[in-house]
Amino acid sequence: MHTGKHYPVLVVGGGIVGLTASLALSHHGVPSLLVEAHPGTHDHPRARSLNARAMEIYRELGVADAVREAGAPLARAEGLHRGPDLATALADVPRRPNPGDRPESIFAPTEMARWSPTTGHRATLDAVEPVLLAAARRRPAEIRFGTQRTGLRHGDDHLAVDLTDVATGATETVTADYLIAADGAGGALRHELDVSSTYGTSHGHQLNILFRADLEQLIRGREFSVILIARAGVRGMLTAIDARTRWAFHLRYDPAVESPADYPPERCEQILRDVLGVPGIEPEVASVLPWEARERTLDRLRAGRVFFAGDAAHQMPPAGARGASTGIADVHNLVWKLAAVLDGQAHETLLDTYQDERHPAAVHAVAASGANARAMTPGSPSPDPDWTTPAAHGLGDRYRSAAVLTCTGDPADTVTTDLDGSPGTRLPHTWTDPAQTRSTLDLPASDWILLGPADWRPPADTAGLRHADPGPEFAALAGTATGGAVLVRPDGHIAWRSTDPTTTGPADPASAIDAALRRLPFRGRHSTHRRAPGFTGSEVHP
Repeated sequence: MHTGKHYPVLVVGGGIVGLTASLALSHHGVPSLLVEAHPGTHDHPRARSLNARAMEIYRELGVADAVREAGAPLARAEGLHRGPDLATALADVPRRPNPGDRPESIFAPTEMARWSPTTGHRATLDAVEPVLLAAARRRPAEIRFGTQRTGLRHGDDHLAVDLTDVATGATETVTADYLIAADGAGGALRHELDVSSTYGTSHGHQLNILFRADLEQLIRGREFSVILIARAGVRGMLTAIDARTRWAFHLRYDPAVESPADYPPERCEQILRDVLGVPGIEPEVASVLPWEARERTLDRLRAGRVFFAGDAAHQMPPAGARGASTGIADVHNLVWKLAAVLDGQAHETLLDTYQDERHPAAVHAVAASGANARAMTPGSPSPDPDWTTPAAHGLGDRYRSAAVLTCTGDPADTVTTDLDGSPGTRLPHTWTDPAQTRSTLDLPASDWILLGPADWRPPADTAGLRHADPGPEFAALAGTATGGAVLVRPDGHIAWRSTDPTTTGPADPASAIDAALRRLPFRGRHSTHRRAPGFTGSEVHP
């Protein structure tokens, strides 16, 4: 049945990436429909961490505090240990004098204060996704769980999408301008649209065994994130889910000689007793999820009016908080572009920059996660991951596309030291108020903005751009000297940078802005005059 309903954007998949897409679309004022075949969010934890860039995005979308609260049980779960069992691995680990103190976190190295107003955070997806779903339902988006996409046809200027109610079998057909495929690693859309993938290393097949065991007294004051287990006949990774009674053991197995069916609950529970090594503790298996830690990246993130994001676009081992976080960054990059095109402010070619920008980011994330996974393999001689670079926290992407204007000599590699204001990078962070509650990252407020001294305000007004002057500290960080400026996109990445026009650039800032805007794939005024919820400031001039 064709209902006649039309949606500018249809999102397929109700996991963390699809829900983030729904939130971002509402944030940009784009009506959307999200469909998910399952009746509710997933009850298996899966990923356990979000990096700093993901948390910056949730800060922009107004849900960061709720996400942090959802992950509160894991706040003290830090540290990686090795041993044949839990008891042995922790035997020489001293308890903290004050068990309530939070240990040093890999997500908050000393350098992080220079790069971001926030840090990464531990939180399992079974805790985060309900928070995002509740937030998405409070916003003007339509969300249907228990609804499966069963067909897709490309028209000249739209998509026809067949939907089936899983419970009743009722069908309908809706239309959409664009579709975001966030249907996960097992999603069918990439196969239906014949989009090829490049495969890298497989880090092995594993059973993600979610179980309950009361270990609170044993680990109090020495909570851990991961213990790499290597013992006769058993290799795997024990991970904290709530660091009290919920845990997961990722058991490696060889699919050439056995299958998940060879691991009934009774066998899993005996393996868990051996892995824990704690007399009197009886683990109770809650669920078992087979999976493969594989490196894979789609060769094309766009197929006509369909865009792939998250695990549908790339798979990587869960080592370094990049899996879900990379998908969150995908849709953050894509949604403002969809909004601009749908609003008639940008040429359709702007959407091609999603491939140009996010495909290299995905390739890098997959490779970095693979390197981390090798270091975390039980018995591996590889060095531990380095957490002291922006790239380790999702802040190292340096975009190159038609939506970024570069100069000869501008670097193109991933940011490894500091965010320096060069085109394509995320703008540098500095606080804009004495109380350190507002960052330069808050200034774009999901819109275009020109950051520079007061001389740039009149030409910004003429060009239809918002303007703010973050001050000399930001100018030094951004490499604009005292008289230059940066043009920042709605996603917080720098589209163009002018150094001091009185010494090295055009004498007329208005001419410099006009020339830059003419080279970008946009029409007319650039500002949408939208604001992120809860952010206003006298330093921002509409």
